[in-house]
Amino acid sequence: GRILDINGVELARTDAALDGYVKRVYAFPALAPVTGYWSLRYGMAGIEAARNDDLRGARGASLGEQLAAGLLHEPAIGNDVVLTIDTRIQRVADEALGQEKGAVVVLDTRSGAVLALASHPFFDPNTLDTNMQHLIADAGQPLLNRATQGLYPPGSTFKTVTLIAGLEQGVVSPSTVFTYTLHPPDGQHHGWWHVSDQNILCQNHPSNNSPFDLTGAFIWSCNVAFGDIGLAVGADAYRDYARRFGLGKPIPFDLPTMASQLNHTPDYFSGQERFYALASTAFGQGELTVTPLQMALVAAAVANDGKIPQPYLVARVQSPQGRTLEVARPRTLSTVMSSATAATVRDMMIASVAEGWARSAGIAGIEVGGKTGTAETAAQEDPHSWFIGFAPGDSPRYAIAVVMERAGFGSAQAAPAAKKVLEALLQNR
Repeated sequence: GRILDINGVELARTDAALDGYVKRVYAFPALAPVTGYWSLRYGMAGIEAARNDDLRGARGASLGEQLAAGLLHEPAIGNDVVLTIDTRIQRVADEALGQEKGAVVVLDTRSGAVLALASHPFFDPNTLDTNMQHLIADAGQPLLNRATQGLYPPGSTFKTVTLIAGLEQGVVSPSTVFTYTLHPPDGQHHGWWHVSDQNILCQNHPSNNSPFDLTGAFIWSCNVAFGDIGLAVGADAYRDYARRFGLGKPIPFDLPTMASQLNHTPDYFSGQERFYALASTAFGQGELTVTPLQMALVAAAVANDGKIPQPYLVARVQSPQGRTLEVARPRTLSTVMSSATAATVRDMMIASVAEGWARSAGIAGIEVGGKTGTAETAAQEDPHSWFIGFAPGDSPRYAIAVVMERAGFGSAQAAPAAKKVLEALLQNR
């Protein structure tokens, strides 16, 4: 059977090959992270694997259709699998990533339908049989679906989770004022904070002046403030909030996913430097690693009054005769915060785009909410560039996560890329 996008655009079909066998033909190679591949030599991956029974016609045919095929000695005709992907939005997501390694995930905030899922670099499934060994050896890992299986430090985008935990636990409120004495030890930087024999720098805040409120700490992404919030929440409660968001286990999805992790060392939050470990995790560093899909769900939960939607890729399955065999039934994965907390965080994310570091994601005439991240990587390497967000702000319909590997500041790379995708989503609003 065929794989179609939500508008009926053909993404994959079966053709007869010159050698007498059949081959799968893929119209949009950039969608290989979603469609996957079907190969006599190398097997299956992606939707081809997840929906193999449907695509080869192993289920769903009526008794009459089975009898007719048998009498005419016709092979079973596979069913069509219709995806939630919108090829128009997918193209924009791919263009926004450009030549950067990374991923873009776009969700419907209420239903969880995945409208775009881009992973770069990608491979051409049409030439898989002749190129597989080269793809396996490629240092750029084109076979890795970075959107669902790429694990990255999230940087300051994870301050959104810390903010939620702090508000829900009551350790901060919108009226909280931070009054640190932040003296520059080297005469150049401001905002040093000493925790567990480690220095934390609040270099993101544009002013030396204290005090500043919780919104100011969020939109200017102050590591000191969010490290402090993490310590006030405490390791046990912080782990609980991470689990609520789904960290520690793979996200249930149509494609294989890697589990995002709060920490990898068992005693990370109980060792000698436990306070620094918790503080650095709270501002998005430490041992924390997440998938772009995970962070898109964080943004979706904020947009969706605290509820994480179950993400899904298959909208429906239909027979060759057009009979509907299966329709997706959207559901909620979990509720991670109150609607009041979600509203507060939405306001702060909107403020971040209106007047903070996420300004480069702003769209004239439309409220956008977002949070940038600049995630430290190995020494001497440029940081990963992140953005998570939603739009429109008054009634969010779309959530997005963008990561660009070693591309620099989130405000300079990922946020403008997200803006391009959100503009495409909203142009017919």
